[in-house]
Amino acid sequence: MVILMKGGLSLDITEIRKVGFAVLRLAFVPCFVEAAVYAGLSVLILDLPWVWGFMLGFVMAAVTPAIIVPCLERIRGRGFEVDSNNIATMLISASSFDDVVAISAFMVCLSTALSTGRSLALQILIGPLELLVGVLLGGLLGTLQWVLPPGGGWLRLYLLLLLGLSAVFGMDMVGMSGSGPLSVIIMSLTAVKGWGDGGDATVSEMVDWLWWVGEPLLFGLVGRDIDLTLITWDFLWRAVLVISVSLVFRLAAALLSVTFTTLTLRERVFVAFSWIPKATVQAAIGSYALGQTEEGSQEREWAGTILTMAVIVILVSAPLGALLMVFTAPWLLDKKGQRVPAREEDSNLPGDESADTRCDEKKEDRKRNYKESESV
Repeated sequence: MVILMKGGLSLDITEIRKVGFAVLRLAFVPCFVEAAVYAGLSVLILDLPWVWGFMLGFVMAAVTPAIIVPCLERIRGRGFEVDSNNIATMLISASSFDDVVAISAFMVCLSTALSTGRSLALQILIGPLELLVGVLLGGLLGTLQWVLPPGGGWLRLYLLLLLGLSAVFGMDMVGMSGSGPLSVIIMSLTAVKGWGDGGDATVSEMVDWLWWVGEPLLFGLVGRDIDLTLITWDFLWRAVLVISVSLVFRLAAALLSVTFTTLTLRERVFVAFSWIPKATVQAAIGSYALGQTEEGSQEREWAGTILTMAVIVILVSAPLGALLMVFTAPWLLDKKGQRVPAREEDSNLPGDESADTRCDEKKEDRKRNYKESESV
C-alpha cells in the first residue's frame, strides 16, 4: 500500500511536461521491451506459461528511484552536469512513472492468470476492463478528497490509507484484484493535484517516513518467503542468462528512447546505465503472487519462481547499476558549465541559435589550436 501511494505522490505532471515525451518513452519503451523479452525467455528456459512470463517480466522491469536518486546526488556533488541537460528531471520523473506502469501491468496479468472459471471472452477483456475501472475509481476517490474538509497532513494521510485499503480489498472481493492497486496510484496522483496548498509535500514526507520504516521489514519478509530448494545450480545459470539477455535489450531500448532529444551520445549512454538498478518494486510485489495462490498448486510453483528471480535480479542489477552510474560519470558527463548540446538534435528545435553559436565557437577554437600546434 505504501509503495503504491508513494508512486502516485511522486509523479509530477509539471516536470513530465517540462521534459516532454522523452519521459513517457523512457517509462514505457524499456519496460515493455524488457517484459516481452522476459516473457519469451521464461517460456523457453524457465518453463513458465505466457501470462506468468509477462508477470515475471513486469516484476523485473521496474527500475528503482531509491538507487537512482542518491547516485544522481553524489554525481551532482562531484560537479558533473545533470541539471541543465534535464537528465536528473528526466530520470526521476520517468523512474516513478516506470514503477506505476510496471505495477499496474503486473496486477492486470496476475488477475488474468488467476481468472480460471471465467469465460474466454471475459478472460480476454478482464485486463483492459480492470485498467479502466482502476483509473475511474482512483480518479473518483482522489477527487473526493478535494471536497472533504481540509485538515492537517495526518488527516490526509489517514484518508489516503483508508480509501486505498478500501479500494484494494473491495476490488479483490468483486474479483477485480488488478483494479485496486492501480486505483490507489491514480487516487494519490489526483488528490495531490487538487490540494494545491503545499499539503502534498507534507503527506509525501510522511509517506517517505512510512516507507523508511517499512522497507527493511519488506525485504525481510521477501527473504522469509524464498524457497532455497529452488535455487539449484541448474536454475541459477538459467536465471542469470535470462536476466543478462533481458538487461541488454533494456539498455538498447533505453538508449533508443532518448535518441530524439538534445542529449549527447555520451549522456544517452549514461541514461541507459541509469536504467539498470532494480530493488524496491521487486521486493514489494515479488512475493505478491505467492500469497494469491494455493499451497501445493502449480501456480504456487510458478509464483515461487517469480519471487526467486526477483531476489536474484536485485542482487545483480542494484550494485551493477549504481557502480556504472557513479564510475562512468566522469567519462559520460561534462563538468558544470562546459556542456554543449548535440547540434543535430538542437537544429530541429526552436531557439537553437545560441546552441549553434556555441558549437561554432568550439569548432573555431579547435581549428585555432590545431593551426598553432602546426606552426610550432
